[in-house]
Amino acid sequence: MDYVLQTNALSKSYKDFKALSGLSMNVPKGAIYGFVGKNGAGKTTLIRLICGLQEATSGEYMLYGRKNTEPEIVKSRRRMGAVVETPSIYLNMTAEDNLKQQYRILGLPSFDGLWDILELVGLNTTGKKKAIKFSMGMRL
Repeated sequence: MDYVLQTNALSKSYKDFKALSGLSMNVPKGAIYGFVGKNGAGKTTLIRLICGLQEATSGEYMLYGRKNTEPEIVKSRRRMGAVVETPSIYLNMTAEDNLKQQYRILGLPSFDGLWDILELVGLNTTGKKKAIKFSMGMRL
């Protein structure tokens, strides 16, 4: 059987909090698959891991036959779409790094126009300042 997604003991922790704990699952090609669970069950964390927005603490997954550790996983990610519940920024990243991450998610071939966008929204002077230090207005 062909699988679109396979996970093996996939886990994600933030310091002492385990957001995803040892998930193993197989999603067959052509299946309609939904994630149902209580708040904090790890649904969003799983989606973020698969999309490459976060790195697993342990375990592994395969997406369209490519392991998450392979550089070619980027090609597999381009074949899917995902909407994570709320658009967010990564508080431990700078404005530039956040925008670069969005470029990667969209599969853009280069960072052309990045500085123009930062200037347009007034974040071109934030330098190495992490988003966690931004005012609420800067985060929106």
